[in-house]
Amino acid sequence: MATLEKIRSKSVLLFVIIIVALLAFILGDFLTSGQTYFGSGTTVASAGSAKVDYHEYQARMNALSEQQQQQGRQAPDNDELAQQVIAQLLFEKMMQQEYDDLGIVVTDKEISEAMTGAVPHPAAQQFIGMLSQQLGLPAPSGAAVFDAMKNPQKYGLPAEAGDQIKQMWAQQEQAIEEVMLQQKFGRLVGKLFTANELDARRLYEDNALTRHISYATQDYTTIPDDEAKLDEADLREAWEQDREMYRLDEPVRSIDYIMVRIEPSQADRLAGQQAVENALLALNSQEGTAAVSADSKFVVSTNSATRSQITDNRLKAFVDTAKVGQAAIISSSADQYTLAKLMAVTNEIDSINLTMMARADRGSLDTVLARINGGEKYADIVDEQTIQGQDSVWTSLAGTAVPADLKRSLTEATPGQAFIITDTIQGQPVSTLYRVNRRHSAVPYYELALIEYTIDPSQETLSKLSGDLHTFVSSNSSAADFAANAEKAGYMLRSGVVSASAPHVGNMADSRQAVKWVMDAKKGQVMPVFQDNKQTYLLTLAVKGIYDGDYLPYNADIIADQIRAKAINNRKAQILIDKYAGKATDVAGYAKLMGTEPQTGDAMFNSPMLASIGFGESAVAGKVAAAEQGKVTGPVQGNTGVVVFVVTGDDNSGRDFSMEEYTNQFNRSMGVGSYRLQRMETMLPMLLGKESVKNNSLNFVQDFGE
Repeated sequence: MATLEKIRSKSVLLFVIIIVALLAFILGDFLTSGQTYFGSGTTVASAGSAKVDYHEYQARMNALSEQQQQQGRQAPDNDELAQQVIAQLLFEKMMQQEYDDLGIVVTDKEISEAMTGAVPHPAAQQFIGMLSQQLGLPAPSGAAVFDAMKNPQKYGLPAEAGDQIKQMWAQQEQAIEEVMLQQKFGRLVGKLFTANELDARRLYEDNALTRHISYATQDYTTIPDDEAKLDEADLREAWEQDREMYRLDEPVRSIDYIMVRIEPSQADRLAGQQAVENALLALNSQEGTAAVSADSKFVVSTNSATRSQITDNRLKAFVDTAKVGQAAIISSSADQYTLAKLMAVTNEIDSINLTMMARADRGSLDTVLARINGGEKYADIVDEQTIQGQDSVWTSLAGTAVPADLKRSLTEATPGQAFIITDTIQGQPVSTLYRVNRRHSAVPYYELALIEYTIDPSQETLSKLSGDLHTFVSSNSSAADFAANAEKAGYMLRSGVVSASAPHVGNMADSRQAVKWVMDAKKGQVMPVFQDNKQTYLLTLAVKGIYDGDYLPYNADIIADQIRAKAINNRKAQILIDKYAGKATDVAGYAKLMGTEPQTGDAMFNSPMLASIGFGESAVAGKVAAAEQGKVTGPVQGNTGVVVFVVTGDDNSGRDFSMEEYTNQFNRSMGVGSYRLQRMETMLPMLLGKESVKNNSLNFVQDFGE
């Protein structure tokens, strides 16, 4: 007790010391182990012992975004890209484990040969070719590029250029190593698929043998569904038949959801139409575009072009009839209006053919001027070292891109007579020699103002859409009520499946926060109303099922209809088999009992189509392959009905079996198969096996609330 009293007497100081110590312990554990008491630390995803760290994930994301920008391509949805990157990194980690287990390595010597050898590796050739061209090498050479990296001054490059090449080189080496590892793995796997005599003979028979059959079928649709009485055992059996189809790589959740697009109301559209009509009247009564400049919803852009340069036929028709100062609506679709106003019409030279020269050292061009005006040819003067330039280049003088003084000089210059224009750039005089070779005649240029107007939903509309959905959510707080009452409330109910790897709910961009909510929710919960950042939709949803085992269970709502349909077909098949089995002695007799006509067809075992019975009838095809010729077989259960058949004859291609030929065919086909084993889509499920993916990326997504 005395000890407790001492602690109490110094409680404030001791409390602070304990809290600081705990924080230090927690932070220390976070920094050293990558784990915290609040989540998965810096591990974005894992499968077995393979882990993707946040820092390498972020580095790959940054690299891909930069690559997209450099190539001028629009980057995909960021959430989709993030999940693609996580899957790719996880695949690389798991493949590296395979390489390590198999002892597959790429040596430094192999990488060096691939990059600097006489013939670079195919995966490096584009990289070597690009840098060789930039260095001005006569031919692509990895060795020369490597030398430039080490000795940039030797190639007239600044020292920092060597560092840039070194960074690019290291990235390329890493990529080459990965490609070569995959190739070695592929070759190793490919050698595992070597035909024995049984493989070769089976391939020969599948390609050579055609069995002619006579058959009768009875479709399952001839029996009403309510006659196929099911119990739990039937559903379990149907699930068991296709169990591997329902394997889960990661936990999933089934949802019902409602998405409401945020669109203008009829009142908004009428108000927007009136605003456009008012703007049109004002544009036609006032000069310029001042009539709409005060309203930010009208976006104005100006352009000057010849009629031939106008690609929009509606705009072309407008300039054909409009007078200067006239405005018109040239297009209106959905909630978007485009107005045009003809600001001015001028006659300008459309294009001009020029020869231009300059000195790299910015020295005098007087001697060059005398030489070219004296009749010397451009090619005899320009050496691309001291004197650089362009010859016989067509350029446009229209618009504001060409400075007024230069435009005037080029317009007034005598064709064939060179002259020099000196300008000041960053305080330094820069001279350029010009010679006008040819000029096109002046043509009309139309100065146009294009005014875009978009009708957006008003705040009143947004408030009503949001308010109505909030009311629905508050009145339907369980998944059962959510599903039962959505249609009554005027909403379309959609269903979907969500996992931690899902970039979106459904196909709605910017909904990753909703995915996070789903994966944190309990079964039956209804999500508060979510609005995307761009204010294009409202979303709410309910969690119907949570599935985190190795397989979707037979009674999972996600597959319930599929399992039930298969179980019904199984039951109908048994009903039909019991009804017809042994009731006839030939196909014609069975056809009569079934109320159908006997048919004939061919069974070719390298084809997915079995006669006209259907695609993918593997069970029936197996029976056909094993059947004794002339003996009636069936009824046999198929995908869509039961089949009774008799093999009436066999055809062989006429080619004798050759062990060598069909061994080679088998090995070639398996070689193609082994190539597919290098692809992520094929390999990742195989690498996972019974392991599941733990995608922790939602830990880095911000929560949302009402």
